[in-house]
Amino acid sequence: MRLIFILPLLILLQGCKATTYTNTPTPTLPQLDYVAATSEQTIPTPEDFYRLTPEQITALEDFLQQEHVVNLANYKQAFLYIKKRLVNFNYQGKNYFASQSLADNGGNCMALAMLTLAIANEMQVELRFQVMHTMPVLLDISDNVAVTSDHVRTLMYETVEDQEGAMFGRNRIKIDYFPDKYDRGGKIINQDEFFAMFYRNLAADAIFAGKLDYAYRLLNKSLTLAPDYEPAINMQAVVLRKLGDLKSAEKLYRYGLEVADNKISLLSNYHFLLRLQGRTEQASLIKEQLLNLDDQSPYAWYLQAVDAMAQQDYQSAKIYLNKFLKNTHYFHKAYYDLAKVYFQLGEPQQAKKAISLALTHSSSREDKDVYLAKLNWLTSLQ
Repeated sequence: MRLIFILPLLILLQGCKATTYTNTPTPTLPQLDYVAATSEQTIPTPEDFYRLTPEQITALEDFLQQEHVVNLANYKQAFLYIKKRLVNFNYQGKNYFASQSLADNGGNCMALAMLTLAIANEMQVELRFQVMHTMPVLLDISDNVAVTSDHVRTLMYETVEDQEGAMFGRNRIKIDYFPDKYDRGGKIINQDEFFAMFYRNLAADAIFAGKLDYAYRLLNKSLTLAPDYEPAINMQAVVLRKLGDLKSAEKLYRYGLEVADNKISLLSNYHFLLRLQGRTEQASLIKEQLLNLDDQSPYAWYLQAVDAMAQQDYQSAKIYLNKFLKNTHYFHKAYYDLAKVYFQLGEPQQAKKAISLALTHSSSREDKDVYLAKLNWLTSLQ
């Protein structure tokens, strides 16, 4: 069934210039029926994420007293310390808390962002986080669940009293962790949403460790901090589906479709839930909404295409890939996937065009060799 949006009602009064608007009720998180089992594993607080040990704080203070550091503005001091710590940093894909990341000199980009927050907090440096849209890295796929990594970068700002005639806003330093040429900057988020992202990452770890109740509780905390955070809404619905509470899962999908900007994953997983229940007609309506959705999300369409190809749903994959390439025309691998889809659909000429575009946008010799070989093979078939 199609989601009904409640919009402000515009009432034009004849013979009068006044315009009246009704108040739009703000959607609230639905009451969920599922009750998590009692667990000895406690939910960490946000302060736990960025709290440093006394020894680590002492080491930071010693660094700040060095001759080449002591007279710098505090945001530059913080940057130098983080830069020093990033030398030989081991990207482990782990959601470490700041103290562990600093002790082990490792972690993923969210762990590094948390470490940056910890240093900034000790030095009273103001910072903000920016969501980065990156090519999805599938961390794991099982039971129709695909988990991708989150990516943020940190913006550290000079304090007002330290500024010296900055004409166009405050001075700042961008700290990006493991940047890629395909990254695209997204919105600036506050600390609550950043913490919500971290809880969501911990929940993903819990899911693949088989700790669904713990994942459920972590996601509840995430949504308490950021009730309209779509990835947490989506993941919580998936967890509830795996726990057998399909009714609560559907409540969350409906709620998410009301509040979230990005609806692609919500519609896709809602469609799967309806199919699982044998609600074929409603599932078809949701699938139609997904196929007709005009969403400029950089990489969500690509994930949908990969999933559709795995299910041999090549017609849907073609639509998803074209939606993706409309806004991310430089991503050569998507053209190659599109060529494979066109070939499966019996459209060899379109497949050749797609591979030619893959060749145009690729830069590595290895990729070019693969694409050229496929293009020559397609040409030989005619």
